[in-house]
Amino acid sequence: MNEIVLKTEKLAYVYSDGTPFRRVAIDDVSIEIEKGELVGIIGHTGSGKSTLIQHFNGLLKQTEGTVYVKGKDIWANKSDIRQVRFTVGLCFQYPEYQLFEETVAKDIAFGPVNMGLGKEEVDRRVRQAISFVGLDSSYLDKSPFDLSGGEKRRVAIAGVMAMEPEILVLDEPCAGLDPKGRDTILELIKQYREKTGSTVIIISHSMEDVAKLATKVLVMNKGRVVAYGNVDEVYSRHNELVEMGLNIPQITSLFVRLKEKGYNVRTNIYSVEEGRKELLSILKGGREND
Repeated sequence: MNEIVLKTEKLAYVYSDGTPFRRVAIDDVSIEIEKGELVGIIGHTGSGKSTLIQHFNGLLKQTEGTVYVKGKDIWANKSDIRQVRFTVGLCFQYPEYQLFEETVAKDIAFGPVNMGLGKEEVDRRVRQAISFVGLDSSYLDKSPFDLSGGEKRRVAIAGVMAMEPEILVLDEPCAGLDPKGRDTILELIKQYREKTGSTVIIISHSMEDVAKLATKVLVMNKGRVVAYGNVDEVYSRHNELVEMGLNIPQITSLFVRLKEKGYNVRTNIYSVEEGRKELLSILKGGREND
């Protein structure tokens, strides 16, 4: 078994406790995430996804339960929280709204500078981070406000990557982007994980995007974990997912219907390319080898 880098035990968080507006946001969440995994978190709006990830680096302190990062209770010593936030880098939805420096280089350097790193190390991290997000060093002297929306998103993500977190958490990294921009960000996240070996956690409303990337899928509903496993294990429960208001990939839905009509097809099909191969294998009277 690989090293467990992030673990929660019976985690619960209540908003406005003790008031008439009391609301349980997450309840009894116990999960383990192994080093190097890419975990996709899905669930409809209000399911507790964003509240959950804000516990991973101590931005929110749980009402009940425990969060462990690399085996240590992150709240055992309050003075350790600052280091926890360098270990677990969190990139909020629409992170480009938080850009504020006069140059891209200074924006990306903000985190490493606050870590107390020397100038040479900061510069190395800035240049490495800009390459991770697919931009060349000519962008470093530009104002972030002169960039396109997709470029701003990449710079903002690079600012978190520059801290070299062992766990990178991204809340809806593709929100608001066109299909090309979304595909670009997803590919960059995939490459970043492959190059660094970091653990990556992403929240996404797109079950297709999660299927492309994730090694594990965590499904939240009404503040609780209702499924946690690999893509096939979770997506095979398609009827339950639909009942929760989640839309399984259209191509998956098509193959599920074909199966229900008696056709001998796999239902763990999550992309058009996979669907094409499956149909060709049937038409040829056998299954293609991938």
